[in-house]
Amino acid sequence: MEPVTLTAAAVATLVFSEALKEGGKALGKGVSEQIAQLLSAIRQKFQAAGMEGLLKRAEENPTEKNQSKFQDELETQMEEDTAFANRLQELMTQLKANETINQIVLKGVSVQGKAKVGDIDLTATREGAVNQEAVVDSQFGDDIDLGNINMKA
Repeated sequence: MEPVTLTAAAVATLVFSEALKEGGKALGKGVSEQIAQLLSAIRQKFQAAGMEGLLKRAEENPTEKNQSKFQDELETQMEEDTAFANRLQELMTQLKANETINQIVLKGVSVQGKAKVGDIDLTATREGAVNQEAVVDSQFGDDIDLGNINMKA
């Protein structure tokens, strides 16, 4: 598969991701700004190409069909305009560099009675921001054995 196709798919996936639908609550300020730049670049390109209706339809009604049409048009625009493709690639690279690794053990768990969890080892193997949490928003009965929880970044 061509790199442009992979990039168009990655951009389309990001544009329609659940994180964005939730208003970027879990995203850091820098990441939110980069996503805004990415969306702005796409919006400007689609407007210049007379395709803003396609983008609007996909944003307002993100069905698989509309997302596919958006991705196809994005791929076409990227193939025809290497400066646009390079800008999107640059923004995607910056976003990747700013990703936060989230490692969470036992979130939202509710147990009544006895609970035993074996040993858990979590290791973040690449550089970047790491968020590690253990036993978050969880409720346990009187007898819990968590074993060893090792988290390394």
